[in-house]
Amino acid sequence: MSRWRWAKSITCVFLAGAVLCGCGEGGTKNQEPAALDAAAGTEIEVMKDGSIVETINEEFGEAYYDETNLRDILLAEVESFNEGRDDGGVAVDKFENTDGRLIVRVKYSSADVYTAYNTDSYNHKTLFCGTVAEAQDKGYNFDISLTDAKGGKTIGKEDILGMGSSKILIAESPSRVKVTGKILYVGENVTVSGKNRADMQPDENGEALGRYYIIYK
Repeated sequence: MSRWRWAKSITCVFLAGAVLCGCGEGGTKNQEPAALDAAAGTEIEVMKDGSIVETINEEFGEAYYDETNLRDILLAEVESFNEGRDDGGVAVDKFENTDGRLIVRVKYSSADVYTAYNTDSYNHKTLFCGTVAEAQDKGYNFDISLTDAKGGKTIGKEDILGMGSSKILIAESPSRVKVTGKILYVGENVTVSGKNRADMQPDENGEALGRYYIIYK
């Protein structure tokens, strides 16, 4: 089992009755209910210090799945990942089963650590959090269109690059997202659900629809 698969394995446990392999990205307002559910129980929160908190909160079928085994897998993977690191690494803040609901909360010291933990030669679950200028320096392509939070205005590459100091989140795996400031613009398959919240929608199989962009201040 690769390092990041604890999260996907747990989510697949929760969604086994609807989709066999949940945790995809992106979507639209007309997405089928089953596809929306694939990301409904996962949230990524960007903290003020740049750390990332990922929370999974779903129903848990104890009759079919072993909670202790899942917890042991997660703790072992985290311990292995953290060996020799001096960047804060990964920490399990919570693993709790209450009244048939399993809540798993994991903290990553940065988006780079999130990416390192959740990506290997077989799986690609990258996350970028920084400024637009920093994203450009890292090679992200902004030949895209973004729509403002109210859905009334669309901007392209020139306007996006002109917002160099604005913060941007770029993700390749769908979930709910909470950022530290007001959301200004979002890319395709991202729906604004609050001042600082958005939903990155999956396809009908719970898989990614592409790269997801959120600009905020």
